[in-house]
Amino acid sequence: MADVLKLTWENIDFLTQCLADQIKKRSIKYDTIIALGRGGLIPGAALSYKLNIKTLYNIGINTRQDDGKYLDTIVYQRPDKIEEGSKILIVDDINDSGRTFTAVNSILNRNYNISSDNILYASLVKREGSEFNNNTISGNILYTSSWLVFPWDK
Repeated sequence: MADVLKLTWENIDFLTQCLADQIKKRSIKYDTIIALGRGGLIPGAALSYKLNIKTLYNIGINTRQDDGKYLDTIVYQRPDKIEEGSKILIVDDINDSGRTFTAVNSILNRNYNISSDNILYASLVKREGSEFNNNTISGNILYTSSWLVFPWDK
């Protein structure tokens, strides 16, 4: 088994602030956050406060089992409607392989007709080698194969 890195709430606050700072520097004003359940729910809510974005949705999606093995994508919750023309911030805890962001990108394009130009993908941590790099930001880049344990994983 790979090494385990346990993140603290202080780490999460720092990484969330890093994301907020990067977003504030962009010329685009985002008006909607979609937090990916379950890992993106807490950082998504924190960013909604830091950026004063009041429209907050959840897409419940799972691309891996608890043991880390990949499975077919399961979507168990998504918004009924997303306002046309919204500037959307997608938030997750980790951009690991890129599978989750790839699946969400397909969902948004197919089900809501939202252009990729109106979407920014944000993760607290991005693993080096992630295959999803389209319009992404992260609080930090992980250069090891260590398994991350977030405070809410306990």
